[in-house]
Order: sequence, then structure tokens, then C-alpha cells
Amino acid sequence: MPSRNIAVQKATYDALLAEKRGNESFTSVIRRLLGNQADVSGLAGAWGRARARSDDAALRALRAPVRGRR
Repeated sequence: MPSRNIAVQKATYDALLAEKRGNESFTSVIRRLLGNQADVSGLAGAWGRARARSDDAALRALRAPVRGRR
């Protein structure tokens, strides 16, 4: 598999190093940490499910990021 080198600040390297598990590669650490953010397909329909449940806490949580952008 092709690879690329990237430069990161020492604090970023140290943070990645602290996240490593056993013999896990830095690539695996980055993919694991970004996995939840990179795949937003799990959010599909979340608004409808929250409304259907009439879950006020879920509705507030879904609206919170939108309020910050206005």
C-alpha cells in the first residue's frame, strides 16, 4: 500500500503515541481515532428517530451544533 509522510508537532506526536495500543501502527491509531468522525452514515435518519421518540434530550443535543453556527 502506498504511504505518505506527514509532519506533526511534538505535542501531536506525543498524543498519538499515548493512544497507541500494543503493536498498533500510527496509521491504525489515526484510523481508529478518526473512524467515528469520518463515517457519518450512522447519523442518517437520526433527526427522524429523535423526533419519533419525542426525546427532548436528544433533540437538544441534535440542535446544539446548529445553534453555534448561526
